[in-house]
Amino acid sequence: MAGTAGKNELYGIGAVARLTGLTDHTIRVWERRYGAVIAQRAPNGRRVYEPADVDKLGLLKRLTDQGLSIGQIAGDSIDELRERAQSLSELVTVPVPDHIGIAVLGDLLPSQFAAYEHDVAPVEVRVADTNHDRFMADLARESVDVVVLESPVLDPDVSGQLQEYMQQANAGRGVIVYGFGRARDVDSARDSRIVALRAPVDIAEIRAAILRAYVPSAPARPKSKPAKDASAAAWDFDGQVAPRRFNNQQLAKLVQASTTIDCECPHHLAQLVGDLTAFEVYSANCANRDDEDAALHRYLHQTTAEARTLIEAALERVADAEGIDY
Repeated sequence: MAGTAGKNELYGIGAVARLTGLTDHTIRVWERRYGAVIAQRAPNGRRVYEPADVDKLGLLKRLTDQGLSIGQIAGDSIDELRERAQSLSELVTVPVPDHIGIAVLGDLLPSQFAAYEHDVAPVEVRVADTNHDRFMADLARESVDVVVLESPVLDPDVSGQLQEYMQQANAGRGVIVYGFGRARDVDSARDSRIVALRAPVDIAEIRAAILRAYVPSAPARPKSKPAKDASAAAWDFDGQVAPRRFNNQQLAKLVQASTTIDCECPHHLAQLVGDLTAFEVYSANCANRDDEDAALHRYLHQTTAEARTLIEAALERVADAEGIDY
């Protein structure tokens, strides 16, 4: 962490990344989404940061490495962050191990971990797949501490499935990255030794969640898969919606491509498409009290599909303009 720079010295984002151990992408996300620091602009338009920004980002990196959420501490002053760091150093805690083995199942997360494999230590990806059957087969052959699942929705079925994965892997904890879910289902997942993260999240937030989830003790005994409420049973939607223009692998590629260029529009648009697609699934399976509720959810499903189609068209145009091969 920088602490000896001259008062008037400014750092480019690459230098800040080297000094703090953060990635360029994480620095941009912490600035844009959480207001952790505010970059100045050099005459050429590039981001530049003051020494105090570097100090703060270094402290944030240290604290999130200890499992604190960036959303909780991004607004703290440097003095407050130093107090937090001092308090943590004085606590008697279980030391973070050299290696935390994880298994990852989802459409986007495996490629995210592959892109940032050198930035997530001590986390080690031992199983990663987009296919349920291959994932289950590999779980039996690897030693895993935490199972990470990506899902467009969080409901009792999804929580139960994650618990089955945890049991198969003999893993003590789970992390789920979800798009939409009812508050009671999120609370229930957390009661089942699962850390729940609402998407979109960056790789640093997922890493911090894995550190929070990790418990070097006896593995959890997951509860049996809870039965889904009859009132929440999925109903068939017979309306016509436009087919997707981008599959999940293409969206993942567009999200990663945006980190290598100054314009982050492809990144944001790809996340929007993913969120809208997730809400399509969620609205199609939301609980209905009566026919009026069912009609409302059909309307939400149709409207979301139309919005997704518009954003997909915008994403296609931006990707073509930037020359991104997807």
